Amino acid sequence: MAGKNKISNFFVWIILGLLIVGLAGFGVTGFGGNTRSVASVGESEIDVNLYGRTLQRDLDQISQARGEAMRFTEAQSLGLDRLVLQRLLGQAALDESARLAGLSMGDATVSEQILSIPSFTGLDGNFDRQAYEFALDNSGLSVAEFEESIRTEIARNLLQAALVSGLRPQPAFVDAIYSYLAERRAFSYAILDESALETAPEAPSDAAVEAFYEANPELFTAPETRKITYALLTPDMLIDEVELDEAALRGLYEERAAQYNQPAMRMVDRLGFADEAAAAAAKAAIDAGETSFDALVTERGLELSDVDLDTVTEAQLGAAGSAVFALDEPGVTGPLPSPIGPALFRVNAILLEQITSFEDALPELREELANQRARRLIEDEIEPLDDLLAGGARLEELADESAMELGSLDWTGQETDGVAGYGAFQAAASQVSEEDFPEIVMLEDGGIFALRLDQLVEPRLRPLDDSTRPQADAGARADAVKTALQTQAEEAQKRLSAGEEFASIGLDAEINLGLTRGDFIEELPQDLLPRLFEMAPRESVILEGEDHLVLLRLDQILPADMSDETAQAIRQRLNGELAEAMAQDILSQFARSVQTEAGITVNDAALNAVHTQLP
Repeated sequence: MAGKNKISNFFVWIILGLLIVGLAGFGVTGFGGNTRSVASVGESEIDVNLYGRTLQRDLDQISQARGEAMRFTEAQSLGLDRLVLQRLLGQAALDESARLAGLSMGDATVSEQILSIPSFTGLDGNFDRQAYEFALDNSGLSVAEFEESIRTEIARNLLQAALVSGLRPQPAFVDAIYSYLAERRAFSYAILDESALETAPEAPSDAAVEAFYEANPELFTAPETRKITYALLTPDMLIDEVELDEAALRGLYEERAAQYNQPAMRMVDRLGFADEAAAAAAKAAIDAGETSFDALVTERGLELSDVDLDTVTEAQLGAAGSAVFALDEPGVTGPLPSPIGPALFRVNAILLEQITSFEDALPELREELANQRARRLIEDEIEPLDDLLAGGARLEELADESAMELGSLDWTGQETDGVAGYGAFQAAASQVSEEDFPEIVMLEDGGIFALRLDQLVEPRLRPLDDSTRPQADAGARADAVKTALQTQAEEAQKRLSAGEEFASIGLDAEINLGLTRGDFIEELPQDLLPRLFEMAPRESVILEGEDHLVLLRLDQILPADMSDETAQAIRQRLNGELAEAMAQDILSQFARSVQTEAGITVNDAALNAVHTQLP
């Protein structure tokens, strides 16, 4: 029973994924026209729409992770399309193996899985056929296609489980990895900065300053600079011109009614019983402390997700609503009537009613509506401004004949203030050439701009003059300090190697009694860890920091503490991660073997058809 529910939960996520993809507008006719598949392993095909949806989903995930949209051409240059195809070919290989082995699921099993998915359950707790078909239609799948995908997915899942069942790494292997990761180093170190110098260095001579300047040209080289003129119009620039009436503001308030006026809600779990006597007995056992709601769920072979109703209003609970909402703190109540029979209800959280009056919401409404109307005013300006530019108008003329404001800046790619803070402007400024004609470009906030490259100034070495000499003087002095520190540190290191201690050579040492390979000390150089774990006891080294040196000595090598109370938990986690990695390796090798035996066919035309429809 528990295994069955795991499969059920697995398909809930499949459904949710399909629903999300469906909302993105990628349906059966979205890719490839009459082409059915982009590739196949033996007789197991990769549906063209599955490939398109998977590729679009990965694109969306990457875009969300980095905070800006990734175009397909960029993703393709990084090999995303090949990775997606390779992943789907691996699944197809498993499907082909299951097909050849005659592994399949009957209609009853497929039906049971679909009926158990909460996404297709109506308010009465029963399966809603209309909602089921509507959701599949939105996701670009027919009922037959979806049910066949469930049948195939279960078979593939069973095959995977059979291949990797009971797979565990040897305990000695786990212990060896843990011992390596948890091995420690006890060490002492002293930081030597300018304050540690016995004699302060003299001010650098002119010759030393000039030598530093000549040895470090990159410090005195001005970056490539683009001298840009632009015309800009943003919603904020038009706010004062926008007229707002109360009727429009109240209309927006009504549109946002769900946002400003939220009813009281409860986060609720529901566990049904065969009859009221069984439900009452369970409630009595909970009240007596003999069991718990979670324990009852587990005894049924269910997961908590199977009884989770999420966040509901009193009306959504029907006849049980008043009793559930009568609880003034989280707890269990019942037995109460429900679509699945007598049930116990557990309230996990109480969300109070939230009412925001029109007057309280007015500042936010005014700002939003004014911004919307300013955006529309700008949209109305785009075509006339495009026509002016097409007719040869200069940016200066655009500023004279419209609400656009003229500006200029020296662009090096490091600017973030004003218009330079917009991603669209940054992209245009970095790519524009002196031959390009200005064009209207949209900004992220609904504004518009056009720009012109007036001059491209190549990187150039700035002369050693009043503007650069202070930097060169400071650099030369820092070099002198560094040289003096190096000499002093080398002398101290010799004395340490001869058996003296830090205190006897006039240095205050910090002592660390157990640094592992995964630890980090902010004040110490980044190369400390790799150097430390290569050293022998009593060996010392000099490490270079940004404006200081570190004299470090390894005092002792400490083995991993296998008796530490967290060691067992870490080894168990390692055991799980290694088992998962081994399972993935086995599945990958098995898939490659099937692909070699059954053969792979790739339809390049179908792949290209999908690629051309991606943004």
